[in-house]
Amino acid sequence: NELTLRVHKELTDWEMKVASQVQTEFLPRTVPSISGLELSGSVRQGRFIGGDYYDFIPRNDGTLMIVTADVSGKGVPAALIMAEVRASTQLLVSMKVGLAELTEKLNALIHQSTDKKSFVTFFAAEINPVMRSISYVNAGHPPPLICSNGAVSPLSRGTFPLGMQALLSGLTVRDAAFQPGDFIVFYTDGILERTNPQGEQFGEERLAGYIRKNARSGVGPFVEQLFAEVEKFGEGRDPDDDATVAIIRFV
Repeated sequence: NELTLRVHKELTDWEMKVASQVQTEFLPRTVPSISGLELSGSVRQGRFIGGDYYDFIPRNDGTLMIVTADVSGKGVPAALIMAEVRASTQLLVSMKVGLAELTEKLNALIHQSTDKKSFVTFFAAEINPVMRSISYVNAGHPPPLICSNGAVSPLSRGTFPLGMQALLSGLTVRDAAFQPGDFIVFYTDGILERTNPQGEQFGEERLAGYIRKNARSGVGPFVEQLFAEVEKFGEGRDPDDDATVAIIRFV
């Protein structure tokens, strides 16, 4: 029994190490330079490595695509699905596919290539600094929060997560104003669902309060301080899930 437990632990540790390496390899190594925009983002891995993913993808027309996603499950399977989502997203963006078609194609790919227990929450947005606008789709992902003139509001949730159904009902491309001075915070549920010893979750209300309080911070310090705030809330408990934060400020 001791040998069996030891082998099982070694296999689990190996799987988590591989998943961590896969996730790290496919996260952005550099931040693109887009006139008028400041960008920053990071992932903090939890005890059970999952499939968190974010990306900044510049386009030739001066717009910027940002993607945040979270694969259900943990370990190597989640990391491999995350890698598939990343590769497919970058390919489709390079083909100048629109937001709705991109989301539909990803949904079909994930639905066909995974078991029906796997799904991906997905948010993709196209930011146009010249037109001062943002267009976005949301497939079951925690809605990013936009801060404008001190007011914080969510970018609404849309359809089901990717992979759950063959067709996405209610998929809608939405538009919002994005003015100089505004910024948007993108995140995964590892931020909202971080718990303290009393079992309380960090939640969207605390996140919105942090955003209002730190609205004038630089994008890099903003991300690092938010992770520190969430860690402090957890009072030293190891997080179960990965957590991702990305921010875009219109300067």
